[in-house]
Amino acid sequence: MEKEAKTPTIDQAIQHYWGLRAEGYSLSNVEELADADNLYRNLLQRWLPGSHLGQKSLDIGCGPGFLAIELAKLGFESTGIDSCAPMLINARKNALGLNVEFLQADAAAASFPHESFDVIASRNVVWNLPDPESAYRQWHRWLKPNGKLIIFDGNHYRYLTDSSRHDRPHRETHKYLGDVDINIMESIAKELPMSRFDRPEYDKEILNLIGFVNIDTIVLRQTGDQIHDFAIICEKDHAD
Repeated sequence: MEKEAKTPTIDQAIQHYWGLRAEGYSLSNVEELADADNLYRNLLQRWLPGSHLGQKSLDIGCGPGFLAIELAKLGFESTGIDSCAPMLINARKNALGLNVEFLQADAAAASFPHESFDVIASRNVVWNLPDPESAYRQWHRWLKPNGKLIIFDGNHYRYLTDSSRHDRPHRETHKYLGDVDINIMESIAKELPMSRFDRPEYDKEILNLIGFVNIDTIVLRQTGDQIHDFAIICEKDHAD
């Protein structure tokens, strides 16, 4: 009797998709790292001034290592985690010579002690988490008092649940997609919670509820009143 094939979980489907994207995404990251006018680098330098000797940072869902590398260049003892092994292969190659450690781990279930990091950052990760609120709560636990959480993200698939959105097709906004079928991610994104909410306002509500303070947002790209990409910076209250 033949065994019935198991349907992949949404986590497995996401990991498979990003495994297909790993090489092309790394090429894009390498270009950004070489850009002297890198927007993300400029924001990190503005938000994280001064010396960071002895301070620890964590890049959640690090992909090919972009934020982990930028944080290492600022002087942090930098760690990057990702659940996708092909992404980590590229990350280690991109970070050669820098003080960065890369670990294969889930965004909300890695085994870090509480209050381990001075800074936790992520880029284009929260939108494809099956349970973003649980992840935010875990990151709050991992931060030291007065530690900073920095989120770069966007309303990437909001158009799937809001017919009034006028976002550009995914293939027009990403390089080096190669033969990867982007419909794979669209079918996954339809099931993800962040595709149903207007951000960053929704994130701010969650972060405030959890206990983050000094929550600030910056719109990085928008059309009319529709926000496409944004950044959030907030802090863990020292009293927590």
